[in-house]
Amino acid sequence: MNNVSLVVFTCEGREHLLLKSFESFTDSCNAVFKNKILAIDGKISQTVIDVIAPDFVIQSTTRRGYVNNIINALKNIETDYFFWLEDDFLFKQKVPIDYMLNTMVKDKTWAGIFLSRSAPLSEEKKHLFDDLYVPDFGFSVSPTLCKTEHIKNAFVSIIAHPKDQSTKYISFEPFLDEFFIRNELKYAVIDPGTIAHVDHFGGLESTAREYHMINSVNIPVRPQSKDYISGLQRTKTISLYNKLGMFFKLYISVFYLSVKLFFSREAYDFAFRVYIAFLKRFKH
Repeated sequence: MNNVSLVVFTCEGREHLLLKSFESFTDSCNAVFKNKILAIDGKISQTVIDVIAPDFVIQSTTRRGYVNNIINALKNIETDYFFWLEDDFLFKQKVPIDYMLNTMVKDKTWAGIFLSRSAPLSEEKKHLFDDLYVPDFGFSVSPTLCKTEHIKNAFVSIIAHPKDQSTKYISFEPFLDEFFIRNELKYAVIDPGTIAHVDHFGGLESTAREYHMINSVNIPVRPQSKDYISGLQRTKTISLYNKLGMFFKLYISVFYLSVKLFFSREAYDFAFRVYIAFLKRFKH
């Protein structure tokens, strides 16, 4: 694919997610990309970088956030298209990248075509043609084939957009969505049928939400916590004593979080991720 780069986004502390996700992607996509770019926010192990074996590494050795990581990566993409791959997706179907690319090259107004995290498509959506639909939730980067020019222009707009308290909670994806609509650019999700294309397995290890917001372009660098939700219990079997202890800790934590979400946006965002993870993993 002489016109397509693969761009993998990751950050410090998520090496375990990255390796799992990249292995799943390579098993599900046999495309040969012109360039493989690894965009890193923070420090990660050289061993992990060697496994990905990128042609180019774009790295901020001090954490600057996801939006700034994207901006840095975009400056180095020279192909007309790129496949946007975050570090926490498992692929449950083959990636129909030839179909995605063939569709987009026929019409220069395509900004992106992305894979579905859910199945079947339950919300009412505008049917474009074949198995392509406009999702109600707007543009998404869960994994997406993008038109480089349109994504670059959108992030130029993010950089230039006036920022204050009123833009504090505007994430880059809704901003892109509005930019594409305003400029009459198309995007769509592929109907996956009965099985989702991908599983977003790293949702509970999401990085600080403020670094997904457009205001993060201007906020100062500050230290990030290296404490993650997973990895606290490494043994396969768990004693009854530990289970009872966790039961009461969880009960108290959920109660506290339920109260806290009325007063804190951070608490609400975290509660939202917990709820979505529960629905995907345990509610059948």
